[in-house]
Amino acid sequence: MKIVLYLHMHQPWRLARFRFLDLGSGRPYFDHDRNLGIFRGIAERCYLPTLERLTRAARQDSGFRLSLSITGTFLEQARLAAPEVLDRVRELYRTGQVALVAETYYHSLAFLVPPPELREEVEMHRAMLRSEFGASPNVLRMTELAYSDDLARFAEAERFQGMLAEGWEGVLQGEPSTMRYCAAPAPTVRLLLRHYPLSDDVGFRFSSTGWSEYPLTAEKYADWLAATPGEVVGLFMDFETFGEHHSARTGILEFLSALPEKVRRHPHLGWATVEEAIQGPPRAPLSVPYTMTWADQNRDLGAWLGNDLQRSAFEAAKKVGVAVRRTADPALLTDWRKLLTSDHFYYMYVGGHGADQGVHEYFSSYDSPYDAYANYMNALTDLRRRALQQLGVPTLQ
Repeated sequence: MKIVLYLHMHQPWRLARFRFLDLGSGRPYFDHDRNLGIFRGIAERCYLPTLERLTRAARQDSGFRLSLSITGTFLEQARLAAPEVLDRVRELYRTGQVALVAETYYHSLAFLVPPPELREEVEMHRAMLRSEFGASPNVLRMTELAYSDDLARFAEAERFQGMLAEGWEGVLQGEPSTMRYCAAPAPTVRLLLRHYPLSDDVGFRFSSTGWSEYPLTAEKYADWLAATPGEVVGLFMDFETFGEHHSARTGILEFLSALPEKVRRHPHLGWATVEEAIQGPPRAPLSVPYTMTWADQNRDLGAWLGNDLQRSAFEAAKKVGVAVRRTADPALLTDWRKLLTSDHFYYMYVGGHGADQGVHEYFSSYDSPYDAYANYMNALTDLRRRALQQLGVPTLQ
């Protein structure tokens, strides 16, 4: 059994307070200082100590493997706020035991926008990985692990050998998530699936004192991995799991440090990068006719497009994108792409309950989803105004 540990590194460019009265004022949409301050704090609590532990694990255990994805917005903020984080990532990558995964540069909903946005963003991300790390990834992931038959066709057209997806019972139809699959409409694309119960045991439940398995030790978790049947077990989670979502005082960093040694006690367990894990024959083709994600209990697009606020904002963003592209202005296009980042729509989530609602509230800095919507729409309206002015189209604002 190969363990595929994949961690995702992302921070959005959060919006500044942008009021209706600010339309046409030239005020920036994004709170530069606040974003960099947030990044520095997370770097101290999470990125730097976790990267140090992962690098140590790679140097001490030649069999240890890891896969990372790093968004363009993360890299932009790291350069400005904590460049030592990128130095640590490069150091870890140079061990030769790490694979980097391709995705959309802006962690956006580009896969729901008319072409050529998705292709351009993925190519931007590929270029970033080549420039910053000398990496040429063969495996693709979409924002929040979005996957569908159409996205598999896109991956095949872009010559990716594999994609990551959620191992959700609704599409597996009783088949295990711990096997290699191929995309039904694109058989050259191998699929690696997330084992969500084992991933969420760390990602969500680790510090829950009400959990029946609390406290989770590295030895116990390695035993669970050893008892899991199959060929590959995908442990996919946010990098911020280690030190941010679960603070250092919970013992999460010690858990991570101890895990490789506890895994070695089980001879049939080993580690693999995503690129290593896609090698070998698939169990069967897998068809996913609708978009599946790893977000919320329904595993669909509801986290971003599940209510009228979100759908209204996204449809408006698509329309503004048409005008922005017509201007051919790189500054306008960059602002629009930052506004297409999925986090902005995530903050507008309304109507959830239980764990889903709590997760959305944890990530949002707004008082309510309605505040998030109003602020976003003001910024988007201003961007539309700038684009139309460049095109010589009269505006009311």
